[in-house]
Amino acid sequence: MRILVYRLGSLGDWCVALPALRAIRQHYPHAQIALLTNFPVAIKAAAAAAVLENTGLIDEFIAYPVGTRNPWRLLSLLLRLRRSKFDAVVNLAAWRGAGKMKRDAAFFCLAGIRERIGFSIADSTLRRNLDGIAEPEAARLLRRIPTSNLTDLTNIESYRFALTDSDQQWAKQTLSEATIYADFIAVSLGTKVPANDWEESNWCNLIRPLGHQCAGMALVFIGAADERERSQRCGEHWPSKVLNLCGACTPRQSAAILARARLFIGHDSGPMHLAAAVGTPCVAIFAARNPPGQWFPLGVGHRVIYRKTDCYGCALDVCTEHRKKCILSITVDEVTSAVKGLLDSPSCAPFTDVRTLPD
Repeated sequence: MRILVYRLGSLGDWCVALPALRAIRQHYPHAQIALLTNFPVAIKAAAAAAVLENTGLIDEFIAYPVGTRNPWRLLSLLLRLRRSKFDAVVNLAAWRGAGKMKRDAAFFCLAGIRERIGFSIADSTLRRNLDGIAEPEAARLLRRIPTSNLTDLTNIESYRFALTDSDQQWAKQTLSEATIYADFIAVSLGTKVPANDWEESNWCNLIRPLGHQCAGMALVFIGAADERERSQRCGEHWPSKVLNLCGACTPRQSAAILARARLFIGHDSGPMHLAAAVGTPCVAIFAARNPPGQWFPLGVGHRVIYRKTDCYGCALDVCTEHRKKCILSITVDEVTSAVKGLLDSPSCAPFTDVRTLPD
């Protein structure tokens, strides 16, 4: 059989899609599975291949022209899909409304794909409980696959990122060359969404006292190349060893570094999801642009700090009206306390601080 999976996204999107992709592979163990996706969505975003190649989940990557209005490019893609003679398409795209979902379904119908999975509106919309806490994005994607088992999210192997021997060897050698042999903390200051940024002053004020409380531990920065200078400035406040790997490693190499870290500190970002996918406990600093719970790191042992403002769920990339009052209301002391709580707890008990701010 030939199966087509449709999903656009960046690094974090692919980490949370791992359980759904594994469910698809389990249902079609001998199929040729192709992924229709962007190449890539933004400068900081990793292509899907950088995360999924050599995992056995995807056999082929097909470029989707994001945002194009060129009918010839869409026709060319349509003809390519028809020539490929796919037996089924699985829709793992983000929810963008019923109209766009029907449009996508019609496109794949024209591409000659008779079986279309994951186009049910009921299974695509995000569910929330009475307190407004949303289901994990990974669970929403799994609901689109009728044969999937939602209990997969309780099994760490369903979302665990598979590292190769080459990835592991690179991380070991890189840390060894920096003479980092003991515990270290991984940090990522970056985010491709400005509304998610806790801002450099907060990071400097966090790193300065934390370095004295974590005497002897090294600090390793992970991120894109354009985050290198900012990470360098913040790292100057750390009294012990600092290794700045921003822009110096691939997503898989970053994952191998994160897998060796004692814990990870960062925004709602790709590196945060990558850390969770390799089983590293996270201290995650969240803006309220998405509902609480939807993009929290998968797994156990994480400390998530989220402020539920009256404007939560705005989905804004840039916040000017409220000046990021959700994420900037999170204090350095709160993050320091969450870090110390993880370091002092061998069991890394899960903890989520979702507070409601007054209007």
